[in-house]
Amino acid sequence: MRVLQVIPAVASRYGGPSTAIWPMTSALQELGGIDVEIATTDANGPGARINVTDLPKTAVPVHLFRRDRGEHLKYSRGLHQWLDVHAGEYDVIQTHSNWNYPVAAACQSARRAGVPYIIRPCGMLSDYTWQKSKWKKRIYWWLRERSNVHHAAGFHVTSEDERHEVLRLRVTVPIDVIPLGIGNDAWDSPVESNWLREQCPQAGKRPILLFLSRMHPKKGIIDFLLPALTRLKVDAFLAIVGGEDDHAPGFIRRVEHEICRLRLSGQVALLGPVSPHRRWAAFDGADLFVLPSHSENFGIVVAEAMARGKPVVVTTGVQFGDHVSACQAGTVVRPDSGALAAALDFWFSDPSRRARAGEAGRQYIQHHFSWRQTAASLASLYRRVCHMQRRVVS
Repeated sequence: MRVLQVIPAVASRYGGPSTAIWPMTSALQELGGIDVEIATTDANGPGARINVTDLPKTAVPVHLFRRDRGEHLKYSRGLHQWLDVHAGEYDVIQTHSNWNYPVAAACQSARRAGVPYIIRPCGMLSDYTWQKSKWKKRIYWWLRERSNVHHAAGFHVTSEDERHEVLRLRVTVPIDVIPLGIGNDAWDSPVESNWLREQCPQAGKRPILLFLSRMHPKKGIIDFLLPALTRLKVDAFLAIVGGEDDHAPGFIRRVEHEICRLRLSGQVALLGPVSPHRRWAAFDGADLFVLPSHSENFGIVVAEAMARGKPVVVTTGVQFGDHVSACQAGTVVRPDSGALAAALDFWFSDPSRRARAGEAGRQYIQHHFSWRQTAASLASLYRRVCHMQRRVVS
């Protein structure tokens, strides 16, 4: 079976989907019986590009095309032309995300070639996303995205909540809930307990609360996290790790302004982005991890924190919260600064409670979230849509 994965960009600055594509495709390749390739653009932020030499070393072939214009849509004439010529050479095409040109082109080329395609929305069909640039999305939906969605042979979602988001669009094809995996580096990377505290000398001996994600308004930093910090009874220090999201330019300046306005300069450090391998050291040095997002279709960073044995506090907008509750690895709270502050105080007040929750989360992730399990489930979905396609053709 030949499978093509089409994703708008793979630069690490774009977060979860762009970083998950590498272990996902490698695990599929390692299953045997599946030849996987990736088609993507060279986008690396506004005006910046990546080269083939910048990509991770992998046995999966990568077709890298110039992003001609548009940070949001990532228009690539070369990618579209290549898809029109080569789409028919694959048994299945899987796309990642919505509301962008490479995925729309892949869906269109697949339909022309009679090849079934599977959409992984990556949270782009959530209520939160629909409300952003609402009228532009409605226009784009009727011009292009509606046809792409309703002609898909299947959907790959990562949570039950995301499955319901797709069902609301009245699709009738398979919607498989297949969580992402956690790589071996979560277990194999050496523990560096002191690194984070060394980056935050002003923290002193205070417990450290870690936020690690892209800097975007939907992450709840201004709405929930900073106001919660002003209400804490425990004297804790907040380390914010993450680079600016290109879809929210200037947001870091807004965060800085809010820190000053709330007089939190002595309690917060903005550390900027870290390399993928260094994030394990960031987790290791934290006493507690927090992700107070408005909307998060999976929240792989929560799973990574749990894999490193850290208790977590998340809002109900983080769909991975079901797993947090299932193994009692932390607390899921409503999106409210008061509720968030109460949960943080609860965990900071008892180190032994944090240790028990951290160990419970670590074991849960180790048993339930391997890339091999993800790949096996995806392979099953591919076979089913191929079988359905053959039945339709015959």
